Amino acid sequence: MKKAIKIIAIVIVALFVLIFAALKLAPGFVKDYIVAHSEEFIGRKVAIESVSLNPMSFTVNVDKFALMEQDGTTPFVSFEKFRINIDPLKIVTKTAAVSEIYMKGLYVHVTQKGDKFNFSDILDFIAKADSTAADSVAKDTAEADTGMVNAAKIAEGLPVNISVKNIVFENGNIIYEDKKVGSKIHIKDFGVAIPAVYLSNKQTDVGVSLKFADGGDLNVKVTANAATNDFKVNVGLKDFALAAGKPYLNDFVAYKDFSGSISTDIAVEGNLGDILASNVSGVVSVDSVVLTETSGKTIGVAHVGIGIGQANLNENKFLIDSVIVDGAYAHLDLYKDGKTNIDVLLAPLMKKTAPAADSAAPAEESKEEAKPAGKKMIAKVGKLYVHNTKVSANDLTIKKPFNYTVSGITVNGSNINFDTPCTVNVSAAFPDGGSVSVKYKGALSDIGTMNAYISVKNLALKHFSNYSLHYTGYPLIAGTMAFASENAIQDFNLDSKNTIDIYNLNVGDKDDSVDPEYMVPMKIGLYILKDKDDKIQFDVPVKGNLKDPEFSVLKIIWKTVMNLIIKVAVSPLKIVGNVASAGAGAVGIDLGKNDEVVIDPMSATFTSEQYTKASKMTEALVKDPKLKLIFTQYYNPKKTADEYKTTKLKTDFYKQTQGKENLNELDERAIAEIKDSDDAFKAYAKEHASSVDVKALKKELSTLATKRNEDLLKVLMQQKGVNKKNVKVLTAPADGLAKHRGKAMYKVTVDVQ
Repeated sequence: MKKAIKIIAIVIVALFVLIFAALKLAPGFVKDYIVAHSEEFIGRKVAIESVSLNPMSFTVNVDKFALMEQDGTTPFVSFEKFRINIDPLKIVTKTAAVSEIYMKGLYVHVTQKGDKFNFSDILDFIAKADSTAADSVAKDTAEADTGMVNAAKIAEGLPVNISVKNIVFENGNIIYEDKKVGSKIHIKDFGVAIPAVYLSNKQTDVGVSLKFADGGDLNVKVTANAATNDFKVNVGLKDFALAAGKPYLNDFVAYKDFSGSISTDIAVEGNLGDILASNVSGVVSVDSVVLTETSGKTIGVAHVGIGIGQANLNENKFLIDSVIVDGAYAHLDLYKDGKTNIDVLLAPLMKKTAPAADSAAPAEESKEEAKPAGKKMIAKVGKLYVHNTKVSANDLTIKKPFNYTVSGITVNGSNINFDTPCTVNVSAAFPDGGSVSVKYKGALSDIGTMNAYISVKNLALKHFSNYSLHYTGYPLIAGTMAFASENAIQDFNLDSKNTIDIYNLNVGDKDDSVDPEYMVPMKIGLYILKDKDDKIQFDVPVKGNLKDPEFSVLKIIWKTVMNLIIKVAVSPLKIVGNVASAGAGAVGIDLGKNDEVVIDPMSATFTSEQYTKASKMTEALVKDPKLKLIFTQYYNPKKTADEYKTTKLKTDFYKQTQGKENLNELDERAIAEIKDSDDAFKAYAKEHASSVDVKALKKELSTLATKRNEDLLKVLMQQKGVNKKNVKVLTAPADGLAKHRGKAMYKVTVDVQ
């Protein structure tokens, strides 16, 4: 018996030794066999330094593996070290467990030329070896199209659970080259860390980190549940070089160079069963973007940051917390062929999207029933802020090119949404201290309906001299302009009220070498248009449909200005005034028959016409220093108070109906246009007339009269030949005012000192 036991023990030990030896030696045979017959299996050479199996730890090691390119010497896929460890003891718990998968130095070099890759030959080789491969792929694709299968259902059909832990890839390099467009993307220091993957109701965590050879780091963390298909992906991309996409830009834009970087910190959370229902949130930013055009000019931005609160394609919801733009710059060049630099930049894209000359026959109308409309878009930008931005314009269509830069552009907006009207404020700086501000109110869902108020101040007109030379033949040498515009747009129909105020506008001599579009006597026209303060003021109402291709706001304003200058330039220049005393004729002075300057008794200021008329009268004092001009103000207090009461009521009525408290110059003009017969105003006046104190109005009118006297005297004292002795401005006595009939005015009389 003992001998038999010994024999059995010896046999078992021998078998164990043989199995152990076989397990130790078998990998070497397998390695040699694969290397020797790889071309028979896949049509490519394979190199393997060593394969080993540790039967005690159930660990397989592979060192220095390489799958060669077709040339047989250049690696296509390779790695330095691979290790897999199996935990056989877990089988007692009905779990097929892998306790470790480790790979170091993975190298993959993929090249593409058209629709061919450097591994296409491997696929073709395998397809020939297995004639059923194509059918299998088609079948798999069809099954994949039927929907996603829950991993828990797969697990239910397996005899054991599946668990893979400690998956680590490090120091990897992946290179992708598109030979056709000349692009190359190199991912270096590629790393993957997956604590565990379960085909059961447990959470799987995956971490990927890598660096791009041209700049940038990428970190991806994925958590997923294989049973429920719930997942969350966090993507952190830092300073990825946008230059990697340069070769692909050639299909869309014509450019010379492109640079910049993009960074993201994005979270995507959802379920694999309905990817479109996933929620996206996080931050995306691009920095130092510079696009160099073929001309050598650049368009770019220092920083753009977008904070995404929630984006959900399934719900058609896009909630943006903020959009911040810093340091953007651009330019618009107009060429003589009617194109711009934008047309040149986008020429490749326009060529691709242009309809073919021989268009195909129109397709038959679909007989399918119309699909129901999708969910209404919900879009909102919580905060919009643009600053440190500038735009340059260059017009090369005129004889002497025009160039102009608007800088310091700032845009402020909040709660910008798709349906509800929101307000956006814009401001910018012009050269030489000018400025513009714009207040916009409208809804993104109806771009044809909005309100906008534009105010331009201290615009130096000398910068537009080349336009003046082109259109009139006269260069601008001085002048500043203020411009106010109130615009209401309803269904693309524009109703615009504009006022233009120009100061110290002067032109040089006409350039005879220029053939202007308008024959305008600029010097004469400006001489007559200017008031005593060297100002020109006029209104330009603009109405029309913005969709009309012939409609242009700038053309209407420019044509109005030219027509006004032409009209006043061809009118007879009249010198007004009067010397009514007996001694005036003896000195040979004749200032005309009109001895009145009509005024507005309800205003403390004068119009340009009133200033000019009063100032012209002082020319008599230059001819004879002995003369004295007396400007006596007349208005009827009772009649004026009644008119002032109506004006006050109209002002209050306008404020109430328009919802305004602070009025601008355009509002004052609108108030003056309200008719006494207006039914709505009549009803308002009837209700509120008793609340107006007429005595207080008379006192206020007296104060206005005093201010007018002071202002007129100040202006007249600035005229040539005028001093404190030869000009007097006063208001008529109370009885003289009470007896006055007709328009309010200054009656001008002449006396001799």
